[in-house]
Amino acid sequence: MAISLSTFDSQYDNKPKQLDFPEWKHFEKFLYMLAGRALAGKRDAPLVSPAIYVPDTTRANKNVIGWAGWAAVDVDDVEIEGDIKDYVLKLAGDWKFICYSTASSRPGKVKFRMVFELDGHIPADKIKHFWFALQSKLDESGDKQCKDLSRMYYIPATYNEAHNFIFSQEGNTIDSDALLAAYPYAEKRNSNNFMDRLPDAIQNAVIEHRKNAMTNASFHWSGYHDCPFWPQRMANEYRVISDAGWYSKMYGMMVAIAGRAISRGYPITSNQVADLCKQFDAENGNWYENRPLNIEADRAIEYAYRNN
Repeated sequence: MAISLSTFDSQYDNKPKQLDFPEWKHFEKFLYMLAGRALAGKRDAPLVSPAIYVPDTTRANKNVIGWAGWAAVDVDDVEIEGDIKDYVLKLAGDWKFICYSTASSRPGKVKFRMVFELDGHIPADKIKHFWFALQSKLDESGDKQCKDLSRMYYIPATYNEAHNFIFSQEGNTIDSDALLAAYPYAEKRNSNNFMDRLPDAIQNAVIEHRKNAMTNASFHWSGYHDCPFWPQRMANEYRVISDAGWYSKMYGMMVAIAGRAISRGYPITSNQVADLCKQFDAENGNWYENRPLNIEADRAIEYAYRNN
């Protein structure tokens, strides 16, 4: 069966480039080739995704057509005694897989990714159910809710200072229909968020009501230094990050800003949130000089309205 993947030059790249492979063995050879590349760390690494997209669009979830014949699962938070291969073989059973270490893998704390061949493509409207079923089958402790149809993964490589490895097993492709049938899924029922379990129309009405209730316009500031919603503790933590995690921490700061503003009735905008973070970034690495932070800021505000 043909396998496809989308590639991205970095985590900031929003334009997918699709590669196609006639069979799994060609896809496997490609991953092994990548694993031989020496890279300093994730900041230098391209990413891949099982998602394929509507042509000439971005990697937004709404543009995902499906997952093109493969899926990947990260195993990060397990204590493994003995041989890593024995653990992975037991976890995978008779499924065909490729297993490779991630950039943060260390001899004392092994972290790896398992890539499985599927018996076909998973259409977009079944991805969330498939992810839930796959995680349930593997008994993973991670989040079983698939919030991102456009999942991206750093490529295998020989990362500096990492515990690097790659190996694979011949076996059976995942029977996706059987897996879905074995683990029924009700998307709204399985959400931990009360809002998510409401009908879409009611969700939208609740969010609109909350937005209309933001009438306290008495707050003013000249920059992030004197902004009453600025999350100083998170900003201090951001400053001492040494190797990775800048983006996730920055996004967390956006959510915190939005949440603090909303809790005090202030109708904060995505432009305001983005401007505060750009000011802070300019003094702390300037990582996001050319990144349109308004998009992430808008998502952060939406999250805050749903969860605050």
